[in-house]
Amino acid sequence: MPVYRSSAAERAASVAMAARTDVGLSRDHNEDAFLISDLARGLAHGPAAAVQSLAEPPLALALGVYDGSGGASSPDAASRLAARTVHAALTRAAPRSSDALERSLLDAIAAAGRAVLDNARRSPEHRSSGTTATVAALCDERLLIAQVGDSRAYLLRGGALTQISRDQTLLQSLLESGKLQPEEAATFEHRGVMLQALGLREQLRIALSAVELRREDTLLLCTDGLSDLIHDQHIAATLDAHPDPAAASSALIEAALAAGGHDNVTVVVARFDGPWLAPPAGDSAPQVVEIAKFSEASIRRS
Repeated sequence: MPVYRSSAAERAASVAMAARTDVGLSRDHNEDAFLISDLARGLAHGPAAAVQSLAEPPLALALGVYDGSGGASSPDAASRLAARTVHAALTRAAPRSSDALERSLLDAIAAAGRAVLDNARRSPEHRSSGTTATVAALCDERLLIAQVGDSRAYLLRGGALTQISRDQTLLQSLLESGKLQPEEAATFEHRGVMLQALGLREQLRIALSAVELRREDTLLLCTDGLSDLIHDQHIAATLDAHPDPAAASSALIEAALAAGGHDNVTVVVARFDGPWLAPPAGDSAPQVVEIAKFSEASIRRS
């Protein structure tokens, strides 16, 4: 597994990233995909395991996980296509500010949805295929999270783990409306029903939120092959015990496999450090700000 590190210790910014994906113990092929995009330099790392450390500005990054669905209709093609489309769109846009990155990220996710849907219409073997998309994009110290589906983004700060994405599932909708109680969630028979996915319909709801990074924050993106099997406390302890992202990603994959590995599992881990970030304020949890939810149609008309 290659590791890229800068020898310039005096650099102000440090971002260490690692990613790993595994087919699991029950599937015969991997429907997950991930991509790490260095937007400032036009580089992409994936779909194989990748590790990279950046230690100099400009910092413009996008990290994404994608979980394909659709049974026999080549859902792995949907996840890979979405990952490539988001990277290409963001690289072309080359956003240089946080506001520009917001717009570019929404446009990139919408473009991925159209690409997957168009591919399904053209190719019978891809019919009804779709994919989740959880993409974190960084410009300066502001981290944006675009969410479609039920893959997840977490942030570890001071040993405490916070889920900074919100599942777009029937289960989450019922919990938020009070129609289902938390103690009923584990046995809810439709817990796997998603309300949104790229490629399944023209109208796409993209949830966009933001969080201000602090020194020594650790970001985790993962598919439900991890989050369905490993409790948040176990995830937090694993990330805390392995500050190196490569070691953390391997440990999380091994934990999912040890817990049964009934699905593909993919993780992306990034650790942010350096004086470019403010230190954490005591034990304060990250404050997630919901920016908006957009439909693909509204993005198209803008």
